[in-house]
Amino acid sequence: MDQMPSEFSRPDLKVVLVATDFSARSDRAVRRAAAIARERSARLVLTHVVDDDQPEHIVTAECDLAETALADAIREHAYLAGIACSPLVVCGTPFDGIVQAAQQQGADLCVIGSHRRAFLRDIFVGTTAERVIRNSPVPVLMANIDPALRYATSLAPVDLSDCSLQALKTGRRLGLLEHTRMVILHVYDAAAAGMLSYAGVHKGNVDDYLADARVEAVRDLVRFLKPLDLDDMDYATMVREGIAQAAIVDAAAELRPDLVLIGTHGRRGAVRLLLGSVTEEVLRRLNRDILVVPVRDAA
Repeated sequence: MDQMPSEFSRPDLKVVLVATDFSARSDRAVRRAAAIARERSARLVLTHVVDDDQPEHIVTAECDLAETALADAIREHAYLAGIACSPLVVCGTPFDGIVQAAQQQGADLCVIGSHRRAFLRDIFVGTTAERVIRNSPVPVLMANIDPALRYATSLAPVDLSDCSLQALKTGRRLGLLEHTRMVILHVYDAAAAGMLSYAGVHKGNVDDYLADARVEAVRDLVRFLKPLDLDDMDYATMVREGIAQAAIVDAAAELRPDLVLIGTHGRRGAVRLLLGSVTEEVLRRLNRDILVVPVRDAA
């Protein structure tokens, strides 16, 4: 079996940036980032963004307060003790400040809190979390679950694209999959089945088509995974027919993974206007930690 380059066979995580607005949601993110930084002996950058769209004296006052609050957090919180932790206050819009800070600090991973879920509706598009994920050039981890728990199970939906391949490589390179039982999920679309049934094709022939489609999907997944050399990992595969968004949500409800890993296509020279319907649905509906890996288009 082909061997992966060594850069993907050992964890490579030196700088973790975590954004905080001092809320309970961001506290989960800080605790998760601290746990990751401690385990990887990485530097942790504790970041707060002050909105600069207000009078200068207010911006100055809020920056001073934020610097004090960050310093107090580093000094007082036991979960930050012993970690190389740096406070950082930046001015700007929240999402832009976080993205720029991650770039300037050379972060390998950006950790953010979950988006605010509203009663009777759950809007993700337009939130700070969505904008950070959409614009970040580095992987973003959205923290949703109890940060005291080490990741034990993970779910990696793949569509057999280079985007999915790079997402798996990145999750492995960062060491986030190291202690997990990973389920790699491939959802395929046997679209012709409905048309065949509608056209009155005998049920036995439709069943044969569905069986053949599943066999081909399994073969495709095996070919896709071969260059990853996953022999040293605890993993299983899952192949399901259906609509990707629904199948991923259903699999997550069934497996209840601690971490979900998903890739999203980047766009050179322009802001990504849409994350993609699958990624957006996963982020909106799953109350699990979610690692989103941006994959830049080839030059």
